[in-house]
Amino acid sequence: MKKRGKLTVIAGPMFAGKTTKLLTLFSVLSNLGYSILCFKAEAKKVNGMGHTKSHDERPLPVIYVSMDQPEKILQYACPEQGRRVGKDGIQKVIIDAVHFFPKDRILKIVRTLLAQGIDVYVNGVIFDYRKQEFGATRALMNIADDCLELFSICVRCGSKAAYTERVSGGTEQSIGTTGAKRAEYIAVCATCHRVYKG
Repeated sequence: MKKRGKLTVIAGPMFAGKTTKLLTLFSVLSNLGYSILCFKAEAKKVNGMGHTKSHDERPLPVIYVSMDQPEKILQYACPEQGRRVGKDGIQKVIIDAVHFFPKDRILKIVRTLLAQGIDVYVNGVIFDYRKQEFGATRALMNIADDCLELFSICVRCGSKAAYTERVSGGTEQSIGTTGAKRAEYIAVCATCHRVYKG
């Protein structure tokens, strides 16, 4: 019987260092010789290789996956799909910005990876700019083997920031910080948080 993989969730607002933490994990796991695939949700219907960057401009090599096609992760990562990297196949999967994928579908995908014996590391925001639960991050925290909740510093009062505030852009839930349509964000505490109205 195949040993179940372990799930690690890194959660928190923007500017808390979530992607930087994934970069560190990737570096350590790579140096230890593990076979790793990294994925990131992409708003455009374009799949392919590239680099995502932390807010301090450190690059992480990723396979971009359209937000509405999270099942592509399984096509790349699962041995039964014919993908083999190294003598043991894929051993670790990293997913950056997991909150952008549809909640029920990404939960199913993560469970499938774990059942295949693949360790999964994800990061995501817990709340959107309206302080409402966003995507699957909280649900993944509830089933995680290890969970690390990070915080930033409120730009208004200097206290611990658990929320992300949108300060420009549209009012849709999912608008990133790059691309033709973009928004700007800041990290804030619950007291200082304001809901962007457009």
